[in-house]
Amino acid sequence: MYRRPDTDIVAWNSALLYDMIATQPVIYERPRLKSPTTLMIGDKDVTAIGSNSAPSNVSAKLRHYPELGGTAAAAILNAKLVEFPNEEHTPQLQYPEVFHQAFLGTHLNAHSLQ
Repeated sequence: MYRRPDTDIVAWNSALLYDMIATQPVIYERPRLKSPTTLMIGDKDVTAIGSNSAPSNVSAKLRHYPELGGTAAAAILNAKLVEFPNEEHTPQLQYPEVFHQAFLGTHLNAHSLQ
């Protein structure tokens, strides 16, 4: 996605994402989501933006993606959690075939329910 002609769009969306992570506590918005939502996580992910500056009591709660994913999914109405048990932070890049199969399967199932 970084080698395509539209890489500037990818870069802009990435910048917006990191701005949201740094400036907007979206965790409090989860109960407001009404549309079907799919959360996809890699169970081996150890990414925790800001963990190096977080207080130790907060830092200790980070990086537990199987637990955090379940908690996040439970807070969103109509949420589905898809876990990749042996994958890390970017399964869409690391294992695109597995990711696309899960993504397309979820997407097709959501449309068949409507």
